[in-house]
Amino acid sequence: MNFPNISKKMVAPGGGGLKHSAGDDKGGEHITGNFDPTALERGAKALKELDQSSNSKKAFELIKLQELTKQKEYEKQMEELSLQKAQYLSNKMRIENEEKRKTINYQQEQERITAEYKTRLEAEAYQKKLLDQQRQNEEWLKNQHEQYLRQENIRKRNELELLNLKMKQIKEEKLLERENIKAKIQEENKGLIERERKNLDIHLKTLRLKADEERKTKLESINKYFEQFNNSMFLFLNDKERLYRFVLVVTLTSVGIYTTKHTTRLIRSYAETKLGKPKLIRETSLWHINKFFDIFNIKKNIVLMKKVLKRRNKNQESNFFTNIVLNEELQEKLSWSINSLTNSKRYDLYLKNILLHGPPGTGKTLFAKTLSHFSNFDYIIINGGDVSALGVHASVELNKIFDFIKRRKNKKCVIFFDEAEAFLRRGRNESSAHFSESLRNALATFLYHTGTESKKFCIILATNCREILDPAVIDRIDEQYIFDFPKITEIRKMLSLYFNKYVFPLKKYDILVDSSIDDLYLDVLASRLVGLSGRQISKLCLNIQNCVFGSNSKVVSKDLIDLIVSWNLSNSFEARGEMQTNMHGAAPTPRGSASGISPGANKEGESKSGENSGKNSGPDMGVCRGANMESNLGGKSSTVTASMARSMTGLNGDDSKEENSTQTKNKVVMQN
Repeated sequence: MNFPNISKKMVAPGGGGLKHSAGDDKGGEHITGNFDPTALERGAKALKELDQSSNSKKAFELIKLQELTKQKEYEKQMEELSLQKAQYLSNKMRIENEEKRKTINYQQEQERITAEYKTRLEAEAYQKKLLDQQRQNEEWLKNQHEQYLRQENIRKRNELELLNLKMKQIKEEKLLERENIKAKIQEENKGLIERERKNLDIHLKTLRLKADEERKTKLESINKYFEQFNNSMFLFLNDKERLYRFVLVVTLTSVGIYTTKHTTRLIRSYAETKLGKPKLIRETSLWHINKFFDIFNIKKNIVLMKKVLKRRNKNQESNFFTNIVLNEELQEKLSWSINSLTNSKRYDLYLKNILLHGPPGTGKTLFAKTLSHFSNFDYIIINGGDVSALGVHASVELNKIFDFIKRRKNKKCVIFFDEAEAFLRRGRNESSAHFSESLRNALATFLYHTGTESKKFCIILATNCREILDPAVIDRIDEQYIFDFPKITEIRKMLSLYFNKYVFPLKKYDILVDSSIDDLYLDVLASRLVGLSGRQISKLCLNIQNCVFGSNSKVVSKDLIDLIVSWNLSNSFEARGEMQTNMHGAAPTPRGSASGISPGANKEGESKSGENSGKNSGPDMGVCRGANMESNLGGKSSTVTASMARSMTGLNGDDSKEENSTQTKNKVVMQN
């Protein structure tokens, strides 16, 4: 393929060849010069080879494509350059705008600072102006006040001078007036004295005549009175019918007065016997005259209605132990006694006598009172301390109680003696000063009325020390139950009962109970309270409630409960340790399950106790040794604040007072 045009146009890259060709066209000057023809030759040779080649067309197309590619690259570079230029312009605009914005902000900040400075200067100037004005006002007021004080002093001085002048003038006037009055009175009295001296004899004669007249009048009246009295007595004594009538009236009047007096006394004693309540009875369900006035007491009527509804409840036996927590074995045996007591009324059987003994606060009194209230029997509650306090009247009052019960027909009654060791203790067969004659009489009266089985009444005795009871009293007991310290399972039930009663109801007072106080925490807490009595556990839960109100805390937390528990445990065990230290040599209460005692066993125990009476008699007989306990205070140590300490000290006072009262009772029993 021939490329004439291309072969003519293609020259050396330098451009000199073009000029030469142009020069050749013009005249052929400077044919040799500085031009190098080798390059042109090589180009021509390449063109020939290219023309002779079969791929010349493709080479041309390749050259065209290369040219297009370079053009595209140039266009791309141009676009990139234009893009860089646009980006540069945008950055430049952004930087300029940023600089302008900073400049404006700086100007605004400077203006603000300047305005604040001006405002501050104006405020300071205004404040200074106010201070100057205030100082001027104060100086003006001070000057005015000083001027007022000067004027006031001048006025007071002038008034005082005028007042002194007036007082001096008045004093002189009064002095002159008094001298004039004195002179006038002297002149008047002088004339009166002279006149009275002249009339003295006349006055004396008048007085004598008046006294003689009065004396004669009184003598005549006395003579007349006695004369009439003598005449009346003479007529009365001479008139026999009138005399007999007078004697009869006086006799009948005397008889009526004395008859009325003794009849009233008999009626009163009969009414007291039939309607009154003996002094020893603390609480009773039997009707007496005082209950007539309870008709108007609304609260007592509501309580009475609730009791009646509870008695009508068919499941009464199952609800009996709702508020009493005992171990299962003791609870089962007590339920047998309750059923026996209930059926004895239905089948008219003889009633059993029961003895409840054990450490203080283990539920003896609570069980007996609950049995008295929930049974279908009438009940009487008596405290043994009241019997010993009556002295010589104790036996009389005990007779009144048993007579009071025996007079009621077709009525069965439960008689509960709390603190029975106060007057039923042993020692009546010994000539000891610690057992008085009145206590012997009271014990003899009790033994007389309980010597045989009865269908009228059931005796329940509660005592902390069974060993100091008289053997004859124990012989009259049919069943004995020991109430020991609760174990961990009973403590866990008590905590659930008392927390539901005292702690969890605090929510209604907007007091939050920590959610972590759950069954697991109560299990841990129960393990810490081993060795405490039921009363102490109830007081502990009540203590938590009182301490929450005393500390003004709105949350019942574990830490608060642990703190109160530690405080109560330390106080309880310290008091228990002191009580154990003060106790001497009495045999400990035998531990074991409750059991009934047959009459033969009672006699055997009585004979053994009689053999040992010589060894165990004395003031230490009335002392009962307590059980050993260990304090499980845990590993926590907390600092008690002053307010919490005061509140918990006051709240724990009831527990310590109660144990101190028990100790005092034991000492009184020993002294008696």
